[in-house]
Amino acid sequence: MIGIDLVFVPEFEQQLKAGGETFMRKAFRVSEPLSDKAEHLAGMWAAKEAVMKAATVQPDKWTDIVISHDSEGRPHAHINERVFEISIAHHGDYAVAVAQEINI
Repeated sequence: MIGIDLVFVPEFEQQLKAGGETFMRKAFRVSEPLSDKAEHLAGMWAAKEAVMKAATVQPDKWTDIVISHDSEGRPHAHINERVFEISIAHHGDYAVAVAQEINI
């Protein structure tokens, strides 16, 4: 299964301001590579949404989806032992991500 998500960065930035630290704690783990830039966080959020859509079994909470990067800087995600290839892109006011579960 493949998942995709598109985020409108200005709208996401408003959600960040409204939700503040509470949203950040519910959406991201401390171990995830985060920046305070809205476009970066929008890309990470799009990746989590794409993983959620690609997952055959839904996680209990957003922090169950963990995004990290390999030694070459390529992003990937996992939910427990399930691994997902992901691609994140930004252009203008939009961030997009695609995810696909892989068998390892």
